[in-house]
Amino acid sequence: MGCVLHAEDFAAAQAVRQAKLGKLGMAPVCMAPGEANEGHSHTEVEEVLIVTRGSGQIQIENETFDVCAGSVAMVPAGQFHALCNTGTENLEGTIIFNSDYKRKKVVLKNRQQHFGNTAAASKLDALEKENRKLRKKLKKRAKA
Repeated sequence: MGCVLHAEDFAAAQAVRQAKLGKLGMAPVCMAPGEANEGHSHTEVEEVLIVTRGSGQIQIENETFDVCAGSVAMVPAGQFHALCNTGTENLEGTIIFNSDYKRKKVVLKNRQQHFGNTAAASKLDALEKENRKLRKKLKKRAKA
């Protein structure tokens, strides 16, 4: 099961140590206000997202968590995850993942392939619609 730990949660460091991620890779994350990715799941690869700036939401399987600077989200292999920026500034962070996997063994699925037609997919659809509305509002404010 995925989880999100916040800066005030003293268990964050221990939880990251317990992830036992062998060889690691890293990728930067930068999402504009209102931006959302479609999400995906993949076998073989675990991810840890460390948020350094901004705020947003991450869906891990059937749960949605608020994230902000200092949050740490852990996504076990095989679990669906999607990220969106619900704030007014860029959402920035770093994704750390195990890089010791065999690419041919990884099964990558989009939201529809992972969930089929379920309530979780509907919830993410609603969240994406909300983000599109936020993007429009932000563009109007920027033009004013």
